[in-house]
Amino acid sequence: MVHARTRSGVPAECAGCRRLSGWCHSRYIRRLADVTLGGRPVRIDLSVRRLYCENAACPKVTFAEQVAGLTVRYQRRTPQLQRLVEDVGVVLAGRGGARMLRILNIRLSRCTVLSQLMRVPLPPLVTPRVLGVDDFTLYGGTLLVDATTRLPLTLWEGRDAEQLSRWLREHPGVEVACRDGSLTYRQGITGGAPDAVQVSDRFHLWQGLSRRVQDIASAHRSCLPAALPPAGKSDPAPGEATAGHRRPGRARPGAGVALRRGCRARAE
Repeated sequence: MVHARTRSGVPAECAGCRRLSGWCHSRYIRRLADVTLGGRPVRIDLSVRRLYCENAACPKVTFAEQVAGLTVRYQRRTPQLQRLVEDVGVVLAGRGGARMLRILNIRLSRCTVLSQLMRVPLPPLVTPRVLGVDDFTLYGGTLLVDATTRLPLTLWEGRDAEQLSRWLREHPGVEVACRDGSLTYRQGITGGAPDAVQVSDRFHLWQGLSRRVQDIASAHRSCLPAALPPAGKSDPAPGEATAGHRRPGRARPGAGVALRRGCRARAE
């Protein structure tokens, strides 16, 4: 346990108007959890000030001072511990993250790890050079994926060509668009990114080929018997072929009994 105290007389920045104020109202103790030290948990008891805001137009009458790199508003963990919890949550999610943190002697439930994971801001959206467009059948929507990194970009409900065109106009820079054979996606890509090359990915190519082969086989099913070679007279009958091609090394039925009888007669 570490006991600390902020300095008196040092002005602090108001959280509402960002104006400095040194008018102290009172003090209180903030209990912060930090990363483990030598495998042992660390708790910081920090005495901070609550100050008056000297700006009469500010809606905040009082505010609590913050220590850079140590405290965050409405947070009981230090920024270093918070980053550790978020990183473990991103890699292992809730239950696995809680188990890993328990090994590090940090006691958090899986629900807490998941809640901290949901608070992590999404990375900034970068327009991909190769865009994947496909329908998301689970929700009946459209899914956009960066085909290079295989990371999802956005998801919306329905298959709307105008919405796809609007997204492409707002995010210029797409050079290649991978899509299925949908006419809706074709119109949307043509309207939003007319210079982009529209291609099909491997999944839809194999899917289209298999469907085409199945359709052709079904349409010409009556022609298959005519394509078989005619059966000649010299070909053995099915029963004869089976009897004539026995497995090598396998004795015929009754051979073992006759052999035992012959050995017994010699012995007598």
